[in-house]
Amino acid sequence: MSVTVEARHDYDFDLETVIEAFTDPEFYEAKFEGVGARKVEVLSSDQDDDVFTVETRRDVPLEVPGFLKKVLGEWNTMLQSERWAQDDEGNWFNELEISGEGVPAKMTGTMYLSPTDEGCVNEVAITISASVPLIGGKLEAFIAESTAENLAAEYEFIQAYLEELAA
Repeated sequence: MSVTVEARHDYDFDLETVIEAFTDPEFYEAKFEGVGARKVEVLSSDQDDDVFTVETRRDVPLEVPGFLKKVLGEWNTMLQSERWAQDDEGNWFNELEISGEGVPAKMTGTMYLSPTDEGCVNEVAITISASVPLIGGKLEAFIAESTAENLAAEYEFIQAYLEELAA
């Protein structure tokens, strides 16, 4: 069983401006700290022609319901890897994986960044799958809700970050 969270993030900035931010390791530190994470680290990053990879680690706060407190703590260490690649049409595609240390769930996802008449759009889809008998569905639902909230917070942060860069 799994659950997928989808989001559409429209930006009033051109694709080049947005991908320049998305392929800057310092952006990841700023973004994760900007949405409440602590102990943010960029473990590795590499830019090679039209491919950018980044691996990060961060502690994220969680408001865990009682039935999940044995599985999740108030803070969880998340490991994230992303691989952005440019396609033949100039759009950018990201494959990402997110896991929590000691959390029996896995998150995989995609992002597709493409131009629009007003700027560009990032279409996000993240699938959560838990490997815990009995409470797996509840864990997936909790992580999906937290993911949706986090994506909204990241979108707000990115909007402000891009506006600050343009100023």
